[in-house]
Amino acid sequence: MVSVPTETRIIKQEARASKGMVATKDRYATEAGVAMLEAGGNAVDAAVAACFAIGVVEPASSGIGGGGYLVYQVGESGGVVGFPMRGPLAAQPEMYELTGEASTGSFGWAGVVDDENIDGFRSIATPGAVAGLCEAHRRFGKLPLRDVLAPAVSLARQGFSPHWFDLYSMGNLADMLFKYEELRRVMMPGGRLPKGDADNPPLLRQPDLADILEAIGRQGPDAFYKGDVAQRLVEGIQSNGGILSLEDLAQYKPFIWDRGLEFAYRGNTVRVPPYASAGITSAMTLKLLGGFDAAAMGHNSEEMLHTYISCARLAYADRFAYVADPEYVDVPWEGLLSDAYTERRRASIDGSVPASFEPGDPWKEEGRSPTKVLEASRPAVDVGTTHLCTMDAEGNAVSLTNTVMSGFGSGIIPRGTGVVMNNGMMWFDPVPGRVNSIMPGRFPLNNMTPALVIGDEGVRLAVGASGGRRITNCVTQLISNIIDFGMGPQEAIDSPRVDCSNPHTTVGAGMPRDVLRGLESRGHLLRAASEGPVQNVFVGFASPVAILRKGRDDFRAGVDTFHSAHAAGL
Repeated sequence: MVSVPTETRIIKQEARASKGMVATKDRYATEAGVAMLEAGGNAVDAAVAACFAIGVVEPASSGIGGGGYLVYQVGESGGVVGFPMRGPLAAQPEMYELTGEASTGSFGWAGVVDDENIDGFRSIATPGAVAGLCEAHRRFGKLPLRDVLAPAVSLARQGFSPHWFDLYSMGNLADMLFKYEELRRVMMPGGRLPKGDADNPPLLRQPDLADILEAIGRQGPDAFYKGDVAQRLVEGIQSNGGILSLEDLAQYKPFIWDRGLEFAYRGNTVRVPPYASAGITSAMTLKLLGGFDAAAMGHNSEEMLHTYISCARLAYADRFAYVADPEYVDVPWEGLLSDAYTERRRASIDGSVPASFEPGDPWKEEGRSPTKVLEASRPAVDVGTTHLCTMDAEGNAVSLTNTVMSGFGSGIIPRGTGVVMNNGMMWFDPVPGRVNSIMPGRFPLNNMTPALVIGDEGVRLAVGASGGRRITNCVTQLISNIIDFGMGPQEAIDSPRVDCSNPHTTVGAGMPRDVLRGLESRGHLLRAASEGPVQNVFVGFASPVAILRKGRDDFRAGVDTFHSAHAAGL
């Protein structure tokens, strides 16, 4: 029986505004977004400004050396700008020497000698953040790009006082700081973490990064992907055994998906990123759940949680068996999302837990067989991502997730650039011949699922989270909490949740004991988030932010209570 110790409940107050709202993981980034709204910019201006700013003030989680997705609604235009990291053209299926270990690291892939896929120069994939953010701004922004990047430039050049969560992250990632010299030099000026007092606050300045951000503001994405900056990035990486090339940078182009992946939930349209993200997993989870009367079951009741967990685990089983870059793998996209397949999978949910949740056969709904069958990239067991949301007075909205992957990504800052480079190669299965194995120029399966929920009067909800494989369970539960149970965004975030991304189901503090006993009697393997080290309090669940629009001039926001996340509006 999972133990349920005494817990102290801490919550944040729901933010409210009448002319727009910004919710991010850091006060400085939120202020950058709000400044754009005050200057007459729209939700895209606010989101792009906040994302560039968050990369400065939350360098362990995000930045221009990473990638992500921006889900948008601007006027009548709605869709997704995709800019995930991409495998370099020199990447090969057998580029890593395997140790023979079946499962290592936070993603549970097979072990690699010296963890070369997890950190270091050979873990770096082609970053997409600058290309995607600039493209979103070019298409939909109202303010000059230079003005949109100005807050980030100022934070990097003038410096900022790190919040408690920044210092916590840096302390928790001390091994990375001491392993990589340039990372340590940039993040630990004078050889120590920034510190001070109320009268003399600590400042973390990043002048090299400020120069690059300023150049992007003047010249656009070419300032990053071509010329002197690109040369410095590549020379710093290749001179130490990495494979990222000038060609990789010059060829990177973001995706523009009109409408994105859309599906119905309780009379609303939910929009998420398509293809090799967690968007399809969120869609499958909610499509399964949509066939049950969740409201009648009761919030966090035994029946409701059993049903949700079963839906989520069926979606996870299909995710690891089928979902991958469609340029390299034949994926049954239509079958996976078809109503007929959803009904077949839903029919397998009964009152007990099966011995294991196995993938189904969505090929039947497509009326064909796969062109080639690859072995599933199914990891064994499973903090470097951020999420932000913006809405403006005109009803435009953005839900944006950006990541450098693990904490501080690869740990590599090419000397003289200030850019924390991602470790996107960690997303790939290092074993050749599988659904998500490494291939030149391939996009790996990732966990991001920013979402917009759209009703008859426009966008109702913008929501997303950071937290790796835990993201999809977080986002789908928040959507259910708000749509099925009428919660506000902060209440939905603070309400106890479950996570099904590991073989056990993690349960949050506040779950009733009789509900937990009932779930265990059905066969669920449970673990309390508070068990184990203190880090579990922060990483047991994904870290969300959300904005709910209740009416034309009624914006409400919620953010992760156990983070320095912050929401504010006009």
